[in-house]
Amino acid sequence: MLQLRQILVATVALTSACASGPQIRRLGDYPTSQPLFTTPQNQKTPSQMTVNLTRPAYVAALFVVPGRGAVMVYPTDSAMDTHLDVGAHTIPLRFSESPFNRDSMIAAMRREQGGRTNAPPRMPRDTMRRDTTTRIVRGDSGTRFGVLREPGPGASPIGYLVLVASSAPIPFDGLRHRVNGVTIPIDDDEALSTVMKLVKSTLPDGATLAAYAKELDRG
Repeated sequence: MLQLRQILVATVALTSACASGPQIRRLGDYPTSQPLFTTPQNQKTPSQMTVNLTRPAYVAALFVVPGRGAVMVYPTDSAMDTHLDVGAHTIPLRFSESPFNRDSMIAAMRREQGGRTNAPPRMPRDTMRRDTTTRIVRGDSGTRFGVLREPGPGASPIGYLVLVASSAPIPFDGLRHRVNGVTIPIDDDEALSTVMKLVKSTLPDGATLAAYAKELDRG
C-alpha cells in the first residue's frame, strides 16, 4: 500500500497549501507569451479553460499531482490543432477519471493500519491500468473478498492544472509517452519543474516553453 500512502501524503500537503488560496506558478520562458487561463467557477472538474496569450503559441494542458504523476487533459488526440493566436481562446479539457473521495481513502488507511479490514474499500477503477496496483484482499481464513485497484494521478482530488505554451508544436504522442506512468517528486516546485523538463524534452532545440500553473481542488 506504499502508493496509497503517497497519495494521502500528497493530498494532505496540497490541502494545507490551499488553506490560504490556490497557489499559482509562472514557469519557464514566461515573458515570451505570458500564458494565463481561467476555468468555469461552477465546475470543480473543469470541462474547459479560457486561455490568454500575448504571442501565438502551441499549447497543451496537464493535471499534475506532486508525489504521483501527471496526465494530459488537452489535447485529447493528435488530430487537434493546438496552435492559438494572440488573445483569448476557449479549449476543451478531458479528465478521464473522477476524483476519489478523500474521506473514504483515509478510512481505508485506518482499517489497514488497525488490521480490521473486513472488505476492500470502494475506490474508482483506474483507466490507466499500467499506473495502478492490483491487490487481492483476504480475510483471516484466506477467503477472497475482492480486488483493490489504486487510482492513478488523474483520480486525485487535488493537484495543479498546468497550461504550457511553446513556440514549436508539442507532439501529442511524444508528450503522452513522456508523462504517462512517470512518478514525480512530492515537493510542488520540484514536481512542476520535472514536468516542464518532460515537456521540454519533446520540443526541438531552441523552442521556447512557458507555463502557468494553478492549484485545482476537485474534491
